[in-house]
Amino acid sequence: MAIILGSLFLGKFSYAIVFAAVLTGGLIEFYSLFKGKNYYPCKICGYITGLAAFILAFLCTADILPEEWIFSIFPLLLITFISGLYSKKENPVGSMAITVLSLIYIALPISLINLLVFPSFDDAVQFMPDIFIAVLAIIWIYDSGAYLFGISFGKHRLFERISPKKSWEGAIGGALIAIASSWPISLFISEISFPHWIILSFLIVVSATFGDLTESLIKRSVGVKDSGDLFPGHGGILDRFDSLLFAVPVVVLYLKLFIE
Repeated sequence: MAIILGSLFLGKFSYAIVFAAVLTGGLIEFYSLFKGKNYYPCKICGYITGLAAFILAFLCTADILPEEWIFSIFPLLLITFISGLYSKKENPVGSMAITVLSLIYIALPISLINLLVFPSFDDAVQFMPDIFIAVLAIIWIYDSGAYLFGISFGKHRLFERISPKKSWEGAIGGALIAIASSWPISLFISEISFPHWIILSFLIVVSATFGDLTESLIKRSVGVKDSGDLFPGHGGILDRFDSLLFAVPVVVLYLKLFIE
């Protein structure tokens, strides 16, 4: 939390460095999950394309490059497919699928964060991390509330096949606290009205829940408990950012359709 918030408060370039590192670390963890599973993703293609997507999104949304430059990512995506033609290892299509999945699951959502930290209110683009910090806060509040309500009142499993510890009581309790937090948030970020913050907090809660469950499904399918061991007792980068990976695209879509 200190590193993430510190990078956002220091400025746009510190934010870009930290989240480029988060993206790279997430890709490293994702590829390591499939080690020894008869999949051989093109890691170099994934790292180059993922970082290129984030850097281009940053430069375009910050008005450093014309927005047309974002389309230069498409040739890199094609190279990801072409690399499969030259792979001499078995299961090339499955390996290509893993590479593309890593870009959709990790690189795309993290690249979209740039649209949250560079919102275009009144056609004026500026570095404004407040909205993204609010999204992080709602996710953290929801997670904490769900944990407290879950250990206190949890009896009915939310999705026992995928995550046996999560309960409906915890999810509902955490959601109520998270939605309630939208009121003080609306006082600090006046560009978005309170009714919009209520809707956004609900969307964040729902998408964050599915993000958490999806990562649990991936880990369960490859037989691991945590995506990594970067944070002792808390797992890896994907374990910390799984909710955000689903919440960011949903928030960006709502902002673009109904607010900006």
